[in-house]
Amino acid sequence: MKKKSKRSAGRFVRLLLVYVLLIAVAIYTLVPFATILITSFRTEKDSMKGPFTWPKQWNISTAYSSAWKMGHFDVYIWNSAFIMLFTVIGTLAVSTLAGYSFAKLRYPGRNVLYYLLLFSMMIPFQTIMLPLYFVLKRLGLLNTLTGVSILLIATGLGFAVMMMRSFFVSMPDSLIESARLDGCTEMRVLTKIILPNTFPAWSSLIVFVAMGAWNNLLAPMLYIFDESKYPIPYALYAFQDAHNTSYGLLSAAMVISILPIVAVYLVFQSKFQTNLMAGAVKG
Repeated sequence: MKKKSKRSAGRFVRLLLVYVLLIAVAIYTLVPFATILITSFRTEKDSMKGPFTWPKQWNISTAYSSAWKMGHFDVYIWNSAFIMLFTVIGTLAVSTLAGYSFAKLRYPGRNVLYYLLLFSMMIPFQTIMLPLYFVLKRLGLLNTLTGVSILLIATGLGFAVMMMRSFFVSMPDSLIESARLDGCTEMRVLTKIILPNTFPAWSSLIVFVAMGAWNNLLAPMLYIFDESKYPIPYALYAFQDAHNTSYGLLSAAMVISILPIVAVYLVFQSKFQTNLMAGAVKG
């Protein structure tokens, strides 16, 4: 009886520690977002008092409409949407084909090519910024949203291919071999057998790629010179200058800027979490 009571007490303590840790992480994650959300409804006077004071007056009617107009979100949000969609579609297409090739096809130099691709992930973007400028200029893609999107696809391809390859490795070879024995070509195996089962991996990859493309500011600032083509992170600069910062409007602009990517996560939430847990178990 004493051993059972000790075991149950030990389990209770471990469970309590886990819950305390999870609550602490939740508070650490949610408090900044809640602070920004509350500040977005503050008046300018209230916003200067600090983030942890309750507003005396709520600026609900004009906060977001003023932030939308001042930040030119009607232009920047479409630029970011184009970059995000182009990057996501391009990354899914290339990484799926490459991941399937590295995982299921047999040809000389396969492992060498794969490890070279992984090695490219260790090259800092700052070391290739200047060469990429001349590459985009030579291709006529400088100062274009398409050029920036292709650049984001290329620089993020190592992680995407590694993720898709890991998913394809987990798929049974017997499923593919049976399709081949039935007379299916490699392209038919890919389109009829493989692709219909890749949505769990795609959902996770979409979240990662969309978040990176949506929040990226460095590449557009380097390779785009027309202000009307800047993405949505650039809109946040409109709310601060050398001498003053409108914290209420800046917070409203930050909420507007993160809502689309939050919507993307919510759409793919269940599959995203399932795939992450499956990867943790397999890894």
